[in-house]
Amino acid sequence: MESTTCSNTTGTADGVSAWSMSDDQLTTALLDNATQLNQLQGRQLELIREADSRNLAVTAGAANTAQWVAGKLRVPTAEAGAMVKLASHLDAELPATAQALADGHLSVGHARVISRVVQMLPSHIATPELRSEVEATLLKNAAIFDPKVLSKVGNRLLETVAPDLADQVLELKLKQEEASAERDRFLRMSFDETSGTWRVTARLPKLVGERLKLVLDPLAAPQPGPDGRDTRLPEQRNVDALDEACRRLLAERLVPSHGGNPTQVVVTVTRTGGRTLHTGIELSRKLVDQLMCEADLTYLVKPEDQPGRVTLLTDTQQRLFQGKLRRLLELRDGGCAFPGCDRPPGWCHAHHVTPWSKGGPTTRDNGVLLCGYHHRLIHQGAWQVRIALDGLPEFLPPDWIDPHQQPLRHHRLTPAA
Repeated sequence: MESTTCSNTTGTADGVSAWSMSDDQLTTALLDNATQLNQLQGRQLELIREADSRNLAVTAGAANTAQWVAGKLRVPTAEAGAMVKLASHLDAELPATAQALADGHLSVGHARVISRVVQMLPSHIATPELRSEVEATLLKNAAIFDPKVLSKVGNRLLETVAPDLADQVLELKLKQEEASAERDRFLRMSFDETSGTWRVTARLPKLVGERLKLVLDPLAAPQPGPDGRDTRLPEQRNVDALDEACRRLLAERLVPSHGGNPTQVVVTVTRTGGRTLHTGIELSRKLVDQLMCEADLTYLVKPEDQPGRVTLLTDTQQRLFQGKLRRLLELRDGGCAFPGCDRPPGWCHAHHVTPWSKGGPTTRDNGVLLCGYHHRLIHQGAWQVRIALDGLPEFLPPDWIDPHQQPLRHHRLTPAA
């Protein structure tokens, strides 16, 4: 009686299991497998080209060959379209590349690069001789480089095979790229009610993206946290940097006015506890307390017995750390006062140690400079800030960091003599 043994190990064409091979055998088998895979992919493109020439898609009721291939191979339509396009180009203009792929000497990734570079040649200079020379040069380099490096070689190839045309081709390529980027640019914002976050998607032209990166990079630099390191992910630092850049634009009134008033974030707080933005988005009390550190307050009264009437109450007390008072904080703290932080005064918010909403005055002894990151940290509640008897700010860590909660100071802050 015959018995059949099943195994989940990967075998080669001759049935030898990978785990039983020597190092040399394993290396040889891996290279042989890559060659066979290249040959199979080349054969696949040949079959797709033949199906396209026979117009099998129409016979099968598909709109085009790409749609037909996508259905048969269960791949995305865009991927199927790229396969049809590559198969057609290999058959029509790149016989050497098609043969190298059929022989297993290069991958489909290499073939795509060669096809792209040859198609990049402007029609008025792309003679059959020049295309053949470019293809032959790229095939030689494909034996050395991976597709990504080969693409870089292809971008500068004309400097070698046709140096007098290189600048002309590069300029044309850049103009086409920039025109396409300008045409396809977009930025969309949508608020997700489920997660309470804004979703932003964008495609930016190169110059716009460069400007945005120049703005964000210095603001997104790592900042020392409670344990001496910045625990935020780079993506989180970018969000905080974007927030800081927008805050400064609004604070300096560099944004055009809106309806005759300065463009600003407006939060409506009612006696019953409602806290909403002008868009209707609700905020937590903690976030509102953070905003109120540097916000103008306007008191409006709507009498219940007089519908349609609104009374404006003015507040004669100083609300914000401005002018000489702000300057005093900058001279005292020298920047963000949190221990170890190096953010300069211009990057800092003025924070009320005792919140204004709880009766805290706007005075030097109730204010401290904090960068955006450490301002948010303080409002989270675990860390505490206070003004010591010598008039300098100090910070109390949470008990899980220091059970004794010994006060900490920035190294630039020393007790007064």
